Amino acid sequence: MKFLCKKFGLNPNTISMIFLLAVVLVSFSARPVQIHADQFLTRYGGKIEGEILNNNENSQKTYQIKNIDGVEIEIDSNYIARKIPSNPISPLTEYNSFAPLAEDNIENHLKTAEWCRRNNLQDLNKLHLNLVIEKDTNNETARRLLGYTKNTNGIWTTQEQRLLDAGLIHTLKGWRTQQQIEVDRILEDRRTTNNNWQKEFKSILRGLPTNEQSRKAILSVTDPSAAPVIASALAAERDPDTRILLIRALSNIGTSATIQEIARWAINQTETVSSVKRTCFDELRKHKEAQPIIVGLYASQLKPQNGIYAINASALAIAELRGESAIPQLIDVLVTTQVEIHTIKPTGATIDTNTTGLNWGQPKEVKVTREVQNMGVLNALCILTRVNFQFDKIAWKKWLIQSRRSQYFDARRND
Repeated sequence: MKFLCKKFGLNPNTISMIFLLAVVLVSFSARPVQIHADQFLTRYGGKIEGEILNNNENSQKTYQIKNIDGVEIEIDSNYIARKIPSNPISPLTEYNSFAPLAEDNIENHLKTAEWCRRNNLQDLNKLHLNLVIEKDTNNETARRLLGYTKNTNGIWTTQEQRLLDAGLIHTLKGWRTQQQIEVDRILEDRRTTNNNWQKEFKSILRGLPTNEQSRKAILSVTDPSAAPVIASALAAERDPDTRILLIRALSNIGTSATIQEIARWAINQTETVSSVKRTCFDELRKHKEAQPIIVGLYASQLKPQNGIYAINASALAIAELRGESAIPQLIDVLVTTQVEIHTIKPTGATIDTNTTGLNWGQPKEVKVTREVQNMGVLNALCILTRVNFQFDKIAWKKWLIQSRRSQYFDARRND
């Protein structure tokens, strides 16, 4: 230090500053030079870092990259899965930096359209493809990329135009016919109306069956739109008096659907209160024009596969409505063959020759057939005919034939 001071005439503080500056310069020169480094993720899980040298090309078939070691390499763009720029800018900003300067020709517009597609600029992609079509109406590349196909007459059309020509209309639910739109509107109106009735019925049902205002309100309903709400309330209601009011409400609406709902409830196996069933038949009798349909509905239940309860309940319902037209079907099910499945459990262990131990066996299902005399059907026949041949089907059928002959001759005498 003293030698330097004497030789160059410098003071100690100046020499100290020179040493410090030298150390800093050496430390910086020891570090590698950092270049502008993007990241390129390959399709095989690799990663390359470096500066892209051909970034201004509209459609890049290869990437020319100068890696962090300063080595220039060229990679096919098909091997690059994703590019992560070191200083990312928006695709739109990058587009604005080169697209306006490109020459207005078909080749440049196709390249720019492809670049826009890769960078998710769909509107600009379509713009440049349409610019191609303006210059070349039959440019097949641009046409197909825009979704055009040639029809049987050789005219370019889009899928949208074909759907419009077919009479379809674009809606939020997709392409639909006018009829489908109308059905959607009707269903939406029904949903809205149903929701409104549900809200109104909450307050009405709370007052039933004792509140007089609620009773009047439920019995004054005549809007068919309220029927599904009333039917749903009927199925969930436990109080018999409230069920009677709901049945009368359905009757007051008086549509085919509500009358059939009452008819079904009249033979509902879960309904055990006789006054409720009596109300059903009282209301059904008020709708004389619907009785042939209801009798036919009950007659359709007179089948062995529907079970003993359905057969007998339907038979008695036919008698309640004086459904003489169903007498032949009633005779057919006076006695039915019912198939029942019984589970038989093994009573003890047996020796299993295929094993070294005892076999306790598995429960088995066995079909058992038996003939059933349907008392409800007999009672219905007796009510409708005022005769009783017990369960003798042959006797009943003879009577039916004789009865029809008598009616035929009576009709001729009346002529």
